[in-house]
Amino acid sequence: MKHFLLGTLSGMVLGGVYGLLKTPRTGKENQDMLKNYIDDTTDHVKDVNEKVGDLKIAIQNLTDEGMKLQTEFMTDIQNLSNEYLYEAQPRVERIKRKADKINKDIEVATVNIKSTTTK
Repeated sequence: MKHFLLGTLSGMVLGGVYGLLKTPRTGKENQDMLKNYIDDTTDHVKDVNEKVGDLKIAIQNLTDEGMKLQTEFMTDIQNLSNEYLYEAQPRVERIKRKADKINKDIEVATVNIKSTTTK
């Protein structure tokens, strides 16, 4: 691995030197081109870093808002459920009373039928 990295680095340096020696432009032109390229690359890297930072902030805001909405939603659902149970309780009680009355009426009718058939 050490030899590979050394070879790669040597190749880069030799390629750069060869490119500088064989270029049809003057040294000043090459320096200006290199400076402009480095400046542009630096600006692009800064832009990417800023956008990544903005993205992190947006993701955090979205996560916070989602948690807030989830909490509010769960509270609202719990309140609606409690309200429904509170409003339905009298109906449930009436249904139970009517079911008990029907059961008693059936028992009375059963007793009456048995007594009339045994006579």
